[in-house]
Amino acid sequence: MQANDHITLTIFPFEDLSLQKELGIFCRSFSTDLTTELSRFRQFRIIKLPAAQINADPFSNNLLDSLTTDYFIQGTFRCEKELVRINVQLYNSNTRHMVWGNRFEGTLSGLHAMQDDLLAAVAGVLQHQINNDLLTRMRKRPSVAFGAYEHWLYGMEEVKKGSVESDLKAREHFQKALEIQPDYALAYTGMSMTYFNEWSCQLWERWDVSRTGAYEWAQKAIELDDQNHVTAMVMGKIFLYEESYDTAEFYFRKSLVLNPNDPDTHMQIALCFLLLGKEQEALEIYEKTLQLLPFNTDNYFIIGVLIYFRLGDYAKAASLIKPEQKAKIANADAYYAAIYYYLQQPERMQYYWNLYLETYRKLISRGKDFTAEEAIDWITKINPYRYKTNLDEFLQFISNGHFRIRQEPEIVRPVQPAMENYFLKEAAAWKLSYDGTLVQMPELKGFYDIQKMLREPRQLFHCAELMGSSVNDQGEKLIDEKARKEYQRKILDLQIDLQEAEQRSDFARIEKLQAEYDKLVDHLSRSLGLKGKARESGSTVEKARSALTWRIRNAIARIEQHHPLLGAHLSNAIKTGILCAYQPDRDISWTTEAAALTL
Repeated sequence: MQANDHITLTIFPFEDLSLQKELGIFCRSFSTDLTTELSRFRQFRIIKLPAAQINADPFSNNLLDSLTTDYFIQGTFRCEKELVRINVQLYNSNTRHMVWGNRFEGTLSGLHAMQDDLLAAVAGVLQHQINNDLLTRMRKRPSVAFGAYEHWLYGMEEVKKGSVESDLKAREHFQKALEIQPDYALAYTGMSMTYFNEWSCQLWERWDVSRTGAYEWAQKAIELDDQNHVTAMVMGKIFLYEESYDTAEFYFRKSLVLNPNDPDTHMQIALCFLLLGKEQEALEIYEKTLQLLPFNTDNYFIIGVLIYFRLGDYAKAASLIKPEQKAKIANADAYYAAIYYYLQQPERMQYYWNLYLETYRKLISRGKDFTAEEAIDWITKINPYRYKTNLDEFLQFISNGHFRIRQEPEIVRPVQPAMENYFLKEAAAWKLSYDGTLVQMPELKGFYDIQKMLREPRQLFHCAELMGSSVNDQGEKLIDEKARKEYQRKILDLQIDLQEAEQRSDFARIEKLQAEYDKLVDHLSRSLGLKGKARESGSTVEKARSALTWRIRNAIARIEQHHPLLGAHLSNAIKTGILCAYQPDRDISWTTEAAALTL
């Protein structure tokens, strides 16, 4: 098998043999967690099967005949009080022969350790099939208290229900998880999800409160663990709805790289790419994700409808509309109406438009009377499109010409010669100038980090240096000038290549570049006193890296809201991680000292 080939692996839901049926959530979560963890390996393509509809025995219903998969995993889960027994078998799909089987025993509170043992065993069995060593890519998960994990599971089951009441119940579980383990990053992510649902989908009258809640909880989550793909996706959605488009894109691409095989996350990112104006990439992600979901895809067809609508393929979009399915997107019926408007089918257009108005009355106006203009205005506000959309012409028609079609943003060039670019603090405010546009902003910690990198373009800065420390955990100097120059060129080149590959969703190239980058950074990390150990979320350097990445990206997002051109430039030119640098695509002169500025 070539290095860039992939092993396709299907994980069947484990059969629950427990007498205590109230413990069934742990059986359901075990196979789900196994799917999530194995999907982190870029060498795998994981086929996801719906637990509620698929029999645990693949031989009994001929599922394998309809699946294209190299291997499949099935197993049983038995829990008696605190004792857990898990039997697992790995089969070759072509021969139907068992490649490997094992039995794992432990306590319910040690479920995470059993999962890690199983992951290592499966990776070890399959590693001879590929050139890269899977075991070296295993990311050791932070230890999680059993009680916190249990509340996380129950909380996520409530979040998936998508109602105000279930979000409130989920919030109680996440709060209890944090009481047990205050540094449990996923619990903070879950809290952010509940507020984001209110902000973007449910309680629009609490817009500001919910937006603040989603933002603050996600910030805590990513400070604790910025290597979780779900947290990165949630962070991207928050910045998207703040209309910080470049920062949102950064987190979406980060999520795709962290886990290239999670269908649920990828479908959400595909929809967000539509809002960013990246229709073709959205289509590619959508089509790839459908391959990972051979069953139960009806819930995702609405994403396809919106993508093909945006691409102008109205007939294809209409073919995916399922009248019997309840749309999970509140304004979906408005898009259906627009599709039939373009297909010149006025009766079906009016039918779906009326359905949308009913939804608006139920969810938005709460049964109160409203005008058509109010319903139309809500559609434009709830979707943070970066550019003009195909929906505008339809909305102008349905509103009898009252809707004003938005104009594409234009880059306004100053008539006078461009002002000098500067990034400096004066008194209590920061003054930022780029491409002839001046803005004034309140202070943020991340501005100091950006300013330091602007002073020395293409210079490498260790994250701990920017955070205010020059030594590591053992009191050793982090990096000297000779080492900095030796590694600077190669690492920055790899960062640029990785960014280009991520923008093209070229996963094969990402894999090759990431392996080279990880090897180089790992070697550098050893020279920085980390002794070659895997990064842990609790280490000093890891905390510095996570916290610094957050505050720099947060600062760029705030700049983007006031100065979109400067925000886009910094988002593309600043690289963050263990090593950070400002690497513009051209030479740019910056003034960073207030005394040097002449007004």
